[in-house]
Amino acid sequence: MNTYFLLPLMRLLFLIGFLMISSFCKAQSPADAATCFYEWYIKAIKGRNVKEHTAIVKKGPKGETVLDYELYLHNLDSLGCIADTFKQSEIARFQSCQDYFKEIPFAIYYDQVDNDAFTYDVPCPFFTQYHWVSDMEPWESIVVLESKVKANSAEIQLELASGAYRQKRVVFVRLIDGKWQIIKISQGL
Repeated sequence: MNTYFLLPLMRLLFLIGFLMISSFCKAQSPADAATCFYEWYIKAIKGRNVKEHTAIVKKGPKGETVLDYELYLHNLDSLGCIADTFKQSEIARFQSCQDYFKEIPFAIYYDQVDNDAFTYDVPCPFFTQYHWVSDMEPWESIVVLESKVKANSAEIQLELASGAYRQKRVVFVRLIDGKWQIIKISQGL
């Protein structure tokens, strides 16, 4: 095979793949923005790669226990449907856990969590349940129940489903720089 054409073909395939990934979940409507996040989240928690959908604990440079949520924030950015205010609220959600760990060496954390995963459930509830579905198990699907759209904002009521179980959420979105983006998710209805 002629390798002269192979390199441009590989570049073209890479570009097509990149464009497909970067256009994933670009919200065209308020409902698209709301479902974009939950479709990604449900898929991510089923994939079981924890650091993709929440903060993880790791050993800091001085042996301290720290949270790492950079990949999670990067994934939120790549969706194209998440406002900066939502990302800021996610960082704030992790803060009480991070504050709790300030004085705990990683070796102590590791020994305790290995013996009982629920040791840190109060300061860090995302250790034992998926935050955005409020459960220890992934959910199967999501449906838009109602959309209340105004000029630059909307409230989208969603229903999460897993077998016979149902949960409702209200996702608040705002039109920011021409894109519908999530600013807040209300878990209790």
